[in-house]
Amino acid sequence: MKDTYKNAHTHIFTMNNAPKDFLKLYLPSALVKPIDTFTNTDLGAWIVRGIADSRIVKAKRYATFLQIGKSKDQTTVFENLMSRYPNETFEFVTLCQNMEYLGVGRSASGFEGQIEEVIQIKRTYPNNILPFFGLDPRWKGSEDEIQKTVERYFETQIEVAGTYVYPFQGLKIYPSTGHYAFDKKLKKTFEWAAANGVPVMTHTYYLGGIYNSDKSHIINNLNPIDPYTGKVYGVPKFITEKASLRAKLLGLEEKQNCKLSCSYFLEPHSYESMLSSIKDLKICFAHFGGVPQIKEATDPNKKNIYAKPYGVLGKNWFNQIQDLMTQYPNVYTDISYNLAECLAKENNGLYKEFFNEAGKSYGNQILFGTDYFMTEKDNLEEEAVKGFRNFASESKLSDGKSLWDKMARDNINSYLKSKYYP
Repeated sequence: MKDTYKNAHTHIFTMNNAPKDFLKLYLPSALVKPIDTFTNTDLGAWIVRGIADSRIVKAKRYATFLQIGKSKDQTTVFENLMSRYPNETFEFVTLCQNMEYLGVGRSASGFEGQIEEVIQIKRTYPNNILPFFGLDPRWKGSEDEIQKTVERYFETQIEVAGTYVYPFQGLKIYPSTGHYAFDKKLKKTFEWAAANGVPVMTHTYYLGGIYNSDKSHIINNLNPIDPYTGKVYGVPKFITEKASLRAKLLGLEEKQNCKLSCSYFLEPHSYESMLSSIKDLKICFAHFGGVPQIKEATDPNKKNIYAKPYGVLGKNWFNQIQDLMTQYPNVYTDISYNLAECLAKENNGLYKEFFNEAGKSYGNQILFGTDYFMTEKDNLEEEAVKGFRNFASESKLSDGKSLWDKMARDNINSYLKSKYYP
């Protein structure tokens, strides 16, 4: 369905697919079990639903986020997502997450269980869901085993109403979970992806998202040999930053330093050797580096107000991604998680100028995406999409097309095109 509009970045995993102690990444350890247990009770679920239906805006958003994450299965979450786009056919890239190696336990479903759920959704909604397979070098024992297993999942077609369809359309990596994108065990899989046109989506939001909380794992993996250059990568060290009194009292000091140190795994610069070696690899740097990095790079009043970002280059991530898109035509970015911020009244003029300029500079390489359901605590999906769609539909590019048509249809089609799509 190449002519339909598409959302290039969504999530449908539930807490059943996340590690047992997933909330420890974000909350003091003493609060995790009580909150998790309470929201699993009938009373807790009733309170969460009540807040989600209320008019208390901030509480409503967090409650909605929690309510979705506690859904019974991924089918429920995906149907919830589709319901936010009434009266039209939309296709959704859904990003499977391998979260088994974060240092906070394993998930109830296991990664393979999460994948099987998504395959079942593909059987039910083959024209709506475009699953991306979660990739992690720790998943299997060797690079050959990873590549062959991934290929088997992609090649094993499923029957839908008498026809056969490919279950997966792309790959998803999340390096801040504790590895570099150039990890040797992923090399053959990326070479296979490039040979077959399979797109890759990678998380690239500075200091935002999931991270590895195992300090010893981070220290042991910060300085590997880059297989594309044969040299030790950079000079990263585990970051020990002085924590606030609040962080110390809540026992969050080491977690904060783990999160900061995981920035080295995510830095756009770390992809350069791989991109220069695998010429046809299509990769999308999701989130364009993140809202604070975009603001600093595009708002004259905010230049150099932040410390240099942690990484080998120490250069603004938004600018790093721009440089990669200029150098490599197969490099893309998306605006997921940034929609709510883009539409904030105080930023409106700034972002209109940014998107108009983006359309001129790299109009073929920027994708529409929302990051559902991660965004529900900031801005409800239908509100954010409606606002951005109205603005982007009015913004015309030099070829006469609207920014919306380019980002939500044309560019995504180019990014997705492979042996497995359409």
